[in-house]
Amino acid sequence: MPSRTARRSWVDFWFSPIDPRGMHGIRVLAGVLFIAWLLPFAGQLDAMFGLDGWFDQQAYRDAARLPEESRPKFGWSFLFLCGSNAMLLKAAYGLSLVVLVLFTLGIATRLTSLLTWIIIVSFTANPATSYDADALLVMLAFYLMIGYVFLGQQRGGQSRCSRWIGCRENWIFFVGSSGDVAKPQPPSAAANVALRLLQVHLAIVMLTSGLHKLQFGDWWAGVALWYPLYPPLVATVADAREHMANAVPFLFILSVAAYATLCWQLAFPVFAWKPAWRKLLLGGAIVGWLGNTFLYELPLFGSVIFIGCLSYLTPAEWVRVYERLAKLRNSIVARQE
Repeated sequence: MPSRTARRSWVDFWFSPIDPRGMHGIRVLAGVLFIAWLLPFAGQLDAMFGLDGWFDQQAYRDAARLPEESRPKFGWSFLFLCGSNAMLLKAAYGLSLVVLVLFTLGIATRLTSLLTWIIIVSFTANPATSYDADALLVMLAFYLMIGYVFLGQQRGGQSRCSRWIGCRENWIFFVGSSGDVAKPQPPSAAANVALRLLQVHLAIVMLTSGLHKLQFGDWWAGVALWYPLYPPLVATVADAREHMANAVPFLFILSVAAYATLCWQLAFPVFAWKPAWRKLLLGGAIVGWLGNTFLYELPLFGSVIFIGCLSYLTPAEWVRVYERLAKLRNSIVARQE
């Protein structure tokens, strides 16, 4: 019956146990990104996160009285417990980095994944440091937390120690040999649920972002990418005249890039789950990552989206990725010997 087939497809999509190595790869890349994002805050902890800093206690009280539509977004943070004590802030920051490193390495992931989500939420709560890509960081940390908290709950033969400290499967990204990669890993429904949630959420983000862009005439005209490249308050007349000799080709390239961005985002839910369209999925993510990083100096956006796009890879595709990494590592070791 069609209804039974649809129900079975729905259940298989969300709850079929899969090889968790894809989630491990996403964890490593996300952990590296979290650490790289948090490190630059080290020099201004008091100013950015202290209650006497740029956004102090009075600012929170004043902001709470503003109309909801104009109120800055801020949430809870364990850093509020530190108040304005510089030593406590430094200790909390240092422990946060340690947790992120442990999570990236796959150590005690049931605990460190939860702590990682709390850390990301806490360090993005202050309006003084808010950034549009912060919500994507929280999204990534949240779904990884769901996967690792419940990973292995229905698996037999696993010791209590390995459940809490972490099993060798968590570290295969770093130490897995070609033989380890070839071995099938114990399947996990939690890994599938976590990755599916991340996939669906990212598809919604991409689609709504594309629809939002259609509300602005600059995107219809194909000139939207000019403004982040030359911000109005920063660009000079000399910057504008820089392309006078090749104005038409330059604007043509910007227009093509703008329309390609729109098409990629609006069609994202159509091709994201199709293995035959992997080159379009990952190619678009890589181009967007490079463009955001080197042209517009917005590395965080492109990095999160690229990692999110990797979540659409199938377990078989992840096995091929791990095999190539193992071969690369073996060749490097052989050369050193």
